[in-house]
Amino acid sequence: MAAKRHEVLSEPTDFGRRKFRVALVNVTNVCNLECRHCFVYRDGNPNLARDKMDDATMLHQLRMLRDKHGIKSMLFMGGEPMIRKRLVFEAMKLFERSSIVTNGTYGIPSIPGNLVTVSLDGPERMNDPIRGEGVFRKVKEAIFARDPRDGTTVIIQMAITRENAPGLEEFIEEVKDWPVDGVAFTFHVPSKGERGPLAWDDLRERDAVIDRVIALKLKNPTLIKSNAETLEMMKSDRALNYTGEHGEHCALRAMLPLYMGDGGNFERTFCCYGNDVDCARCGAYGVFNSAYHRMKGDHAED
Repeated sequence: MAAKRHEVLSEPTDFGRRKFRVALVNVTNVCNLECRHCFVYRDGNPNLARDKMDDATMLHQLRMLRDKHGIKSMLFMGGEPMIRKRLVFEAMKLFERSSIVTNGTYGIPSIPGNLVTVSLDGPERMNDPIRGEGVFRKVKEAIFARDPRDGTTVIIQMAITRENAPGLEEFIEEVKDWPVDGVAFTFHVPSKGERGPLAWDDLRERDAVIDRVIALKLKNPTLIKSNAETLEMMKSDRALNYTGEHGEHCALRAMLPLYMGDGGNFERTFCCYGNDVDCARCGAYGVFNSAYHRMKGDHAED
């Protein structure tokens, strides 16, 4: 009987020789929710659900990219990454540090020593029109069902838009006693030319919301993980110093975003938030926090 031939796994896309200490990977373009503000599914981003890489190929390519680019830390995203839970858990073994961003509707993964960020976008009355009817309660049940002593760091993150900003204080009241390690905030990252209920047309309009987040931080210093110094950097009179009009100052450009592109191949988008972002109105907390740590002279990834 002839021996079975080993399948030849395809090599990853060539992203040059640059080193990236941190990367993110969208392990699937499929999601069970349709959040109205999600940046992954914008026009111009590689996000067709049919584009899929099998587990063996993805593990092989992530290993190759790790070795070539010196990747130490990987952020697993989607779509909803827990749709491919087994793959994510296996891929995490390839990296020194890993974290997962999930919508929480498939339960909260137990990954001791690592970070799970669970997305909720305000109190129940505001979250569910954005993320889907019943999602808030389902996520709450999943958080309370997990073992808080398993060594997994679990943080809730709210993406603040012009629409849900009025619910900030109410949201903290709802979740402050949940068994989580903290609450984080980021702000909507609009696409170029975006107008509507989500984005602030002028950053000066956002300043008052930033002040409210800072006030919440001062009132709940251990619960809220966003730091006041970084939030101050997001103010309209200085934000462009850390983003630039076209991303020329963005500290997150040192991160390698791996989107699932045509034919199931990895593509690198212009930004972690996609190809058509409006850098001049960027609200990504991570952009400013990376700049903050760089100015301090450390290399924190969070």
